[in-house]
Amino acid sequence: MDEPLMTAIICTRNRAVLLDSCIRSVLSQTLPRRQYEILVVDNNSTDDTASVCAAYAGQGIRSVVEPVVGLSRARNTGWREARGEFVGYLDDDATAEKTWLAAALESFLQPEAMPDWVGGPIYLRWEVQAPDWINEELRVPLGYVYWGDGPRRLTTAERLGGGNSFYPRVRLAELGGFEERLGRQRGSLLSGEETHLQKRIERNGGFLFYHPQVSIHHNVPVERTRASWFYHRYFWGGVSDVVMRCTLPADIPPASGGVVAGPKKGGRVGRLFANATAALGLAVSQARRIQGRIYMSYVLGHLYGIVRNS
Repeated sequence: MDEPLMTAIICTRNRAVLLDSCIRSVLSQTLPRRQYEILVVDNNSTDDTASVCAAYAGQGIRSVVEPVVGLSRARNTGWREARGEFVGYLDDDATAEKTWLAAALESFLQPEAMPDWVGGPIYLRWEVQAPDWINEELRVPLGYVYWGDGPRRLTTAERLGGGNSFYPRVRLAELGGFEERLGRQRGSLLSGEETHLQKRIERNGGFLFYHPQVSIHHNVPVERTRASWFYHRYFWGGVSDVVMRCTLPADIPPASGGVVAGPKKGGRVGRLFANATAALGLAVSQARRIQGRIYMSYVLGHLYGIVRNS
């Protein structure tokens, strides 16, 4: 294969069962095969991931092993090993629509200024029916992204998902890639590496672009529909926000992963009081009690992050 225009990168760790369908979705793109390559970054898996990759070796799929566990580390290995001018990331527990690569390339080649980050909708594919307390806001940490049916430049208040994201490879190199002190790591649900990158892109005059056909379907396993997962996820969201503020340049305003549960009125003190009361289960519904406890998990994580990074 000649040097491809795009590289589709799948970072994976111990998800061999899901990896096969992920790879097949990238092989089924409308973009001509000669224009893109598929690169699997095996983040030190201990399951059958190597065998899945080997089965596709005859179809021109490359794989590399990143022995240091961490999503940001694996993503950085991906763009450094890529051959394409543009690199795109697809979560290993997701599948891409057939227009995923073609629409991303179209977004970069538009006559207006080239975006620094292109992405699109992330639709959730539930293994079981979602409980009623998972509202629109709580779908976000599960990966959900939707900004409408038309392509457009996003505002600085809007976001894209790292599991469905494309960049000019040279831009990632200029920015130093993903912050490796953030992102999923062994034994934790650290996050914030995507917000961290977005802030640095915008600080340097860049912007994010949304295209509705750059779409994927992200798997939501049963364990991520349980309140305990959300408590854990939001605790680490609080830690992540502290780490993010410690690692961003001083001239960038403090960033938040957008972790807010429950009523947003009344300022921080009002939200804290309302959610603390709800967490105790005082005259509220079960859904509101869970949401209050999720918020308080974030608060506890934020305090732990301050102590940990002091």
